[in-house]
Amino acid sequence: DDCLRATSLHENLYRQWSEGGSGLLITGNVMIDRHILERPGNVAIDVSHPPSVSEQAKASLRRWAAAATVNGNHCWMQISHAGRQSPRYVTGKPLAPSAVQLDMLGNYATPLALTEAGIVDRIDRFARAAVIAREAGFTGVQVHGAHGYLLSSFLSPVTNLRTDDWGGSLANRARFLLEVIRAVRKAVGGDFPVALKL
Repeated sequence: DDCLRATSLHENLYRQWSEGGSGLLITGNVMIDRHILERPGNVAIDVSHPPSVSEQAKASLRRWAAAATVNGNHCWMQISHAGRQSPRYVTGKPLAPSAVQLDMLGNYATPLALTEAGIVDRIDRFARAAVIAREAGFTGVQVHGAHGYLLSSFLSPVTNLRTDDWGGSLANRARFLLEVIRAVRKAVGGDFPVALKL
């Protein structure tokens, strides 16, 4: 399947929060690659292979968004890529800027360093996931650039050992994140909230 789908449990929980008076809800991780999850059970939108996301998957997202905004509040989808922090029981081939393993009780495999083509592909995935979020009825997106996930790991000189245009100087290390934000903004237009978790 092209989407690890939102379920009735998501709908029920977010409806309760909406009806409880929340002004803004931000979902947990919605992953842009179903093969590299932060944990099992993540909702994932995988737009790597057109035709994009199935109608059934889009319908599950629409139901989630409708439930989460039933009281007139905002609900923004947090779009994310786990990077090297996808556990071994999810994947043996996580991705990162460089092959720097997360050493935590042996739970994480040594990541593969993204190629430049792979970086460009992930930029596009973030943008296309944001469009799907908007079309589903979410009222904004939050790009996850924190907590050591893929975008965050590019920012760090500890985990980004690249010597190309995506590493080295702070400007180069920040390039991936900034290109994602630009691509997302261009894809969703100027009237849709785009936030960054940093």
